[in-house]
Amino acid sequence: MEEHGNEFVGTVFVLPESRSFELKTTLHGVAVTLTGTVSQQLAAQFAGNLAAGAPIDVRQLALQPRRVEVLTREIHERHRAPRKMHFLMRVIDGS
Repeated sequence: MEEHGNEFVGTVFVLPESRSFELKTTLHGVAVTLTGTVSQQLAAQFAGNLAAGAPIDVRQLALQPRRVEVLTREIHERHRAPRKMHFLMRVIDGS
């Protein structure tokens, strides 16, 4: 299993109840859509929990491109194709 974090700029759509996200961005000049899970701390910020940090209004996220941090976990299992899981860790420039 390998993990690495990347910063992306793109349009973020979040479903806070299911803790899932969709990020539309470009990677090496090609449009891609990353889907995955929102981290627990970021989900708490979306819910308005002040202990987790400044609250973030999910309705405002998709209005303009945002810079976000995404953790990608690559899982390699024997006799199976490798798979990638994405986790939205932080919204860097939006609130």
